[in-house]
Amino acid sequence: MLQQKTFRVLFLLGIFCCFGLIQKASAQKAPKPPTSPIVRGQILDVDDSPIPGATILLDGTTKGTASDLNGFFELDLSMFTEKKVTLVMQYIGTETKKIEVKLKDLPKSYGQIKLKNSVL
Repeated sequence: MLQQKTFRVLFLLGIFCCFGLIQKASAQKAPKPPTSPIVRGQILDVDDSPIPGATILLDGTTKGTASDLNGFFELDLSMFTEKKVTLVMQYIGTETKKIEVKLKDLPKSYGQIKLKNSVL
């Protein structure tokens, strides 16, 4: 009787140890979440007022975004393999501004970007 209880305790202890090892091994194999190169910033006019709806495009592509009501934007550049890309920022009545972005420096915030009024 004592041998059966000892066997059961050792058997259950062995099962728990196996589950612990399996859990530890599976946790080590889990891939880390990818870090996406993301560029962030805010578009302002010359009076430091946010520009909602300004377009931010990657030069030579149709990939881009628009600034929100407070002029903020965020653009995921994970699909690009080049070392650097050029962002083209524009809004009606302002001059177009181009900024070169190095992908190795991302994620990065480019802070406040001012667009000057265009002269017609």
